[in-house]
This record gives sequence, structure tokens and C-alpha cells, in this order.
Amino acid sequence: MIIRYPFLIFATVNVLFPIFLTTALLIAIPVIIHLFNFRKYKKVLFPDIRFLKELQEQAHKQSRLKNLLILTSRILAILALVLAFAQPFFLKDQAKIKQGPKAVSIYIDNSFSMGIEEQGVSLLDRAKGKARELISSYSKGDRFQILTNDFAYQENRFLTRDEALRQLGPIHVSSKTRPVATILEKQKQLLLTEPDRQQQLIFISDFQKNNFPSELSGTDSIRKYFLLIPANQKNNLSIDTAYFETPSLLMNEPNLLTVRINNFGSEEVSTSLNLSVNDQMKSVLNVNLKPNDQKIETFNFTPSVAGIQKIKISLTDYPVSFDDTFHIAAKVNSNYNVLILNQSNANAFLSSVFKPGTQFRMDNHNVQTVQPDLVSNYSLVILNGVSTLSAAMSEALDQYLQSGGSVLVFPPSGSNLSSLNAFLQKSIGATFLNMDTAKAIVSDYSKAHPLFRDIFVKTPENIELPTVYKHFRIGGSALSSEMKLFTFSGGDAFLSVFNIQNGHLYLCASPADLTSSDFPKSYWFLPLIYKMAFMQGSNSMNALTIGKQTGIYIENKKLNDKTIYHMIGNGVEAIPEQRTIGSQVRININQSADKAGFYSIYLPGSKDSVFTGVNYDRAESALAYWPLSELKNKFKLKNLEWIDASINAAAGINELQHGIPLWKVCITLALLFLLIEILLIRFMK
Repeated sequence: MIIRYPFLIFATVNVLFPIFLTTALLIAIPVIIHLFNFRKYKKVLFPDIRFLKELQEQAHKQSRLKNLLILTSRILAILALVLAFAQPFFLKDQAKIKQGPKAVSIYIDNSFSMGIEEQGVSLLDRAKGKARELISSYSKGDRFQILTNDFAYQENRFLTRDEALRQLGPIHVSSKTRPVATILEKQKQLLLTEPDRQQQLIFISDFQKNNFPSELSGTDSIRKYFLLIPANQKNNLSIDTAYFETPSLLMNEPNLLTVRINNFGSEEVSTSLNLSVNDQMKSVLNVNLKPNDQKIETFNFTPSVAGIQKIKISLTDYPVSFDDTFHIAAKVNSNYNVLILNQSNANAFLSSVFKPGTQFRMDNHNVQTVQPDLVSNYSLVILNGVSTLSAAMSEALDQYLQSGGSVLVFPPSGSNLSSLNAFLQKSIGATFLNMDTAKAIVSDYSKAHPLFRDIFVKTPENIELPTVYKHFRIGGSALSSEMKLFTFSGGDAFLSVFNIQNGHLYLCASPADLTSSDFPKSYWFLPLIYKMAFMQGSNSMNALTIGKQTGIYIENKKLNDKTIYHMIGNGVEAIPEQRTIGSQVRININQSADKAGFYSIYLPGSKDSVFTGVNYDRAESALAYWPLSELKNKFKLKNLEWIDASINAAAGINELQHGIPLWKVCITLALLFLLIEILLIRFMK
């Protein structure tokens, strides 16, 4: 039972055991002793007692004052003892006090930033120490749930005090990060499984600015205690990302690799950037970064052999090293097969693009005689003036696009477009409309699209764009995925691309002949079609990020529903999450890979496999932290208290939960009043 005695507008003194207040009646004992003094006085008469009477009156007054002071000190001593046994405590907010067994959810931030050591002890070890201190301060009947960024299955249980203390030991730094809102929601949901207990939530973190939001909201009634593990801002270098400018690698040709580096420190830094392929050093760049600087560096990588390329870009930095390496897995094809489907005769301009060489093999076929199932064997399919498409060929091309293929369409010169338009309408939701015979000049092109990257070493000032003598207008719905690559001044497209899952359909508004445009003999024609050919091929380059971009699409080579893809790498062999979507399988590595490196995805018994590079999330690279003063001012969650780890966290939370105990003060006052009584008796005359 708790009794509260308000004595200020915003403050309350509470008594834990009010039954002891009844013993305050003991103050009657010193009062009775004071009122009834049983000592007998003997009268002695003297001849002249005038002066003695004056002395007697003065002594009587002093004795009376002394007795009153002694009485007061005795009463106060008894009252102080009574209050000490009643155990009063001070509490500003009456709503905080709750009695009974508790269910406590404790989140311990185990992200990479918590692995940093200060004075030989990591922030994570300090956080675990604080959690151990807190758990030990609770009652034996309370229950605890320990949560980390791993969200592991065993973290969903509520444990006894001893079990919770044991579970702290195996916690280690993890590559996974979680949004704060997700963590708090997880804790709330777990606490709801213990409805008969007083629910409390403890959040222990270094509160890094990149991972902790600028504001939080919540109106639930759960008591929340946020415990700050203080950390000092540190210098750090990070390889933010790396990527190739083209979606596929060409053999025996330079492939531009772009690397973005960040200096999150306050000092200028010089470092070396290393490129290795299949564990062989290929190139080194010296890089100088100013404080808080970001730089873009490039490598020219020229593969000399076909096959898997395990590409690793790295630098050396201390003490934070998780973001010093970036992994990309790529596959170099020894050749690209191109199929040109003609309505009648072969096109000389198209045939000249793919002359026999080391990387391209071209096949010219009549669209009416070729077998539709051969389409899937090619990197690029070109429809040259095709006006008649069989249902089987239309279906084969549609499946080819959905599985990641590339199709380039040049319309026929005539007006017989019904069969071709039926295929286009079904695949991309667009069709060829009426023929425009007015001369037009292409006025702009999509410079940012991968097709146009690296075509020129230096872009000419007066660049010459194609001149068109006749063209079809391209019509499509607003929901189509059209991107205009070449456009006329009026906004109509001369060349467009439509994305279909991982596939691409390129649509040219004019036939591939000189009577329609000068495009076939322009310097645009060969490099654009050339790049269309090697841009096909899903999974040619893969670089995933743990916790963010975790899924890739691969060609479905399962023999039946019981066949399952496996993943192996970094000493881990697992079955990743996978889902069949049409002719592809989506592989999600998030639950299977927790370390950066290279992983192989394969079907048991198959020689073919897909490689992917896996990288750590860079969200924790900037080692800047919220100070406690800003946290208190910024975040106003309901029922939230901030705890500074520099003090005894258990004592701090205990005071917030149970108030500031006053029984020690009462004992001290009782002893003080007894001492005053002794001094009065001994020294006051």
C-alpha cells in the first residue's frame, strides 16, 4: 500500500509502509514525562530569601527552556524513526510508480559502431556491462527479454534474471542494422506477450546520428529508458560504393570502374586504393582526401580471360575497417550471340555491325522459318522490317524479354503493322501509329542513359544527331515504361527503350535504311547497337548490401519444385530465401549471409553457378553521435527518460521507478536529534 502526501504543486512524498505511521503515538511518552515530573522538592527556609527567590525564578526559566528543547528533540527523534520504518520516498510524477512483477525488454545496439574500442574496452562491452548491472538490480521474479540487431529467434523469449545474464555473453558485433522505429515496435510487440506484468523498455546505444532519427513519436503507456553509451567522434575512411559504367564487361577492352571514397574525419588523409581480381593485384591508385571530403576515382579494368571475375576494391584504415572493402562479382562472356530476324532480305548495315570477331557471332534468319525456341540462345534479337510474326514467335520473344533478353525493333517500310503492333501492345503497351513523311532532325539524346556513356572520349561541341526523312509516331499508354533515347524537337521519340522486368525492348521509329534516315551510316549506329548486345544478360554483375539491397534475379534452371538453390561462401553454406517468378528466381541473401565477401548461388549437381559480391551497409561510416543534451531536447516520446551511462544506471532507473528513498535521511535525522538531546542534557545548565 502506498499513501501520497502532496506538499508542492508538482511534487509528492509517498510512504511505502503507512502502517508504521501509527507508531507515531510513541511521542506521547516523552510528553507524559515532561508534564508529570515525579521528583519531590524539599523546602528550606532562610532568614532573608529575597535574593534567593530571584535566583530561583531565573533557574526555573532556564530549566523550563531546557526541558522544552529536550522534549522537542525526543519527539523529532521518534518521528524520524517512525518515518524511517514507514520508508517514505520522493516522486515528482505520481504516474510512474507501479508495483508488482515486471516484464523488461532490453535492446542492446550491436552494430559496427559499437565495436569501436576506447581505452581498451569496446562500446558493446560497456553496453553489456550496463545491461548486466540493470538486470541484477531487478527482483528475482521479474522477467527479461534481450534484443539485438540480429532479431534472432532465441531473442523472442522472456527469461529469468539468471538466464538473461547468461544470454548477454554471446552477444557480438553484427553487420545488421535496424531502424529505431522497427526496434521499438518489436519491443512493444514482445512486451504485449506479458500482459500481467508491469512493462518496461530499455534502449542501450551510442545513438549515432546516421542511424538515430531526428525525431520519434509514440503515445503508448510503456515506460521507456534510453541509456546513452558515450563515444568520441573518430576519423574514418570509407569506400562508399563502386560500379562499372556498363552493365556487362567486355573482354580485351577497358571497362571503366568508378569508386566513390569518403573521408569522415577532420584531418587530411593520403591512402592507396587497391584493385584486385580473383585474388590477383591489378592496379593501385594513390588518393589524397581533404577533411570531410568525397572523391570519385576510376580504374580501367581490361579482362583477358572469360568467366567469373571476383573484383575487390580496398584501402587500409584504422580502427574502423568494415567499410574499407567493396566486392563486385562479374561474368565476362567469351562471345555474344546476335540474332537478326528479317522479313525478307538481310540488312547490310546491321550485318556490318557484327562482323565475325572474338566476341560476337551473328546469325541472319528469315522470321517465318526460324524455330522460336532458338531465341533464348542469343544476347540480342533484332527485328528488321518484320511485318508478320507468328503466335509462337510472339510468345517466344515475350518470354525472352521477361527473362532478361534485349530486343531491337526496326519497323517495315510498308503499312502492314498489325502483327507487329499486336506483339508490341502485349509486351510493352505501345504501338507504331501513322507514318510522318516530313523531314525531321533529332534534337536531343538521353546523355545519362548507359547506352550513351563512354561513346565519346570527349563530347563534340557541335554534335551531329541523326536526320530523319520519314518515321512512324510511337504511341503508348501513360503507364508504359518508355524512356526516350533520341527525341525530335516536338517531343516525339526517334529511339525509345521499354523495360520489361530485367529485359529491354528498343523501338526505332524508322526502318534501318538510308531512304528513311541517315541513322544507319551515322557514328551513332554501330556503338549503340553494339552496346545493346552486351547489355543483355541478367546477373552479369552483382554487388549486394546486407540489410538493404539483398535480392537478385537469376534464370530459373530448376528441374522441378523440389529443386532448391544453395549458397556457399565465407565458410557458410546455406539455403537462401527464394521465390520463382515466371522464368526467373529471386534469391534473397539477407538471412543467409552476414559477412562481406563473394558467394556462389547454385543448384546441386549443376556445374553452372551465379556469383555475387556482398558488402556491409555504409550507414555507420560517419562516426558522429548525438550528445545527451540534444537528445533530451529533440526527442519527446511519451513516458521516456534519458539515462547517462556515466552514473550508476541501475540506481538512476531505480529512482525513476521507485522514487528517491528518504529512509536514510530519516535515520540520520533521528540520530541527529538524539545527539542534540545528549548535548542539551550534558552541557546546558
